[in-house]
Amino acid sequence: MWKVTGILGFLCVASWYGMANAQYVVVLKNGRQISVQSYREEGSMIKFSGLGGEIAISKEQVQTIRRAVASDSVDTPSRTMDRPPAAISQERSPMPTASGNVKPTAAPPSSDQQLAKKRAEEQKAYEDKVKDLTAQIKELRERYSWITRGTKGTEASLFTTDEAYKGQQADLMSRLRDAQYKAQGLPTGSASQSPPFSVDPPPPYTEREKELSDMRARLIQAENERQKIIAEMKAKDFETGSLFLD
Repeated sequence: MWKVTGILGFLCVASWYGMANAQYVVVLKNGRQISVQSYREEGSMIKFSGLGGEIAISKEQVQTIRRAVASDSVDTPSRTMDRPPAAISQERSPMPTASGNVKPTAAPPSSDQQLAKKRAEEQKAYEDKVKDLTAQIKELRERYSWITRGTKGTEASLFTTDEAYKGQQADLMSRLRDAQYKAQGLPTGSASQSPPFSVDPPPPYTEREKELSDMRARLIQAENERQKIIAEMKAKDFETGSLFLD
């Protein structure tokens, strides 16, 4: 291992040779400075490349290690000590990439990218709401069709069973009760009550008529809410082509 006292002249030459590309300045306790591109710590030694090979200096001989500036010159004592001796062990050279340059950090997203991301998230939220309402509407339609006709779907069909015929009659009477209660400003379906002061109160619903009335009300509400959301999407120029309802 070379001793510092025996290679000071060689270090001065190495320092002068590396000044153009120097990234760090090693300041010795005797006032001399050595400009290096990079360095590493190995035990109690500081090592860096010099003319002809690697040079090692004991940490006890080092005053500080700082980044090089344009005004640095060989054999000039450091005006500003950026690192105290106790911090030398914490100093690290930048991690080089394959090309020898410091790996750049990812650039933050631009304002346009942020707006595009926010818009995409907003459209996704709208689409999720529409899809959820569409599923509710389809389920209500199928259930209503099954109760009133004994089949599922929107295709016309004949009543082939007594249960289907009774369901159709319940549907007609339920619609009639809705019209009678609404004409007197009364709530319909399961919320219906006989008016306390009426000389001609409408007939009461049966349980099946109440169920059908409530189902129609929920279906109309879901369809209106779905159309309102789609209208909002169109107003904001969002894509709505795939949000269809069979």
